[in-house]
Amino acid sequence: MTSLAEVSSLGPRRSLAAADVIDAVVDWAPDDRIDVLRSGFPAGVVAQLAGRMGWSKERTIDALKLKRSTVLRKIKEARRLDTPDSERLMAVMDMIAQVERMVTRSGEPEGFDAALWLAGWLDAPCPALGGQRPSDYLDTNEGIQVVRGVLARMESGAYA
Repeated sequence: MTSLAEVSSLGPRRSLAAADVIDAVVDWAPDDRIDVLRSGFPAGVVAQLAGRMGWSKERTIDALKLKRSTVLRKIKEARRLDTPDSERLMAVMDMIAQVERMVTRSGEPEGFDAALWLAGWLDAPCPALGGQRPSDYLDTNEGIQVVRGVLARMESGAYA
């Protein structure tokens, strides 16, 4: 299992596989999650999440409503993201885990890539959101909760 210390040490030359970071963080105890959010994810995690989702780094920055020049500078300088940016990253990691759990409960997880599926779904117009893209809601905690609620309703069949 990936530890808080391992995620904290991520930099441009040393990195864990994106799957390790994404899969580990969602299973941490709340106190550990709060600690990493307060100290901020290393900015390089943006590129890792992008790779896992099949998005470019730039698309990930846009989808998460991050400040492009700030994030790119922090990646280059191996610095940490601030807490709000880290919270948006963690929210997407949590959504990936949510989709993985949904598919596992359905009994058909073989060969399914939750991160790739989520990336496509976030970019597509969603009837449950009045035709808006779910990625348009990722800039606030309230919007993130709306998107997570739509995902939960999809599993129950109450999508629209």
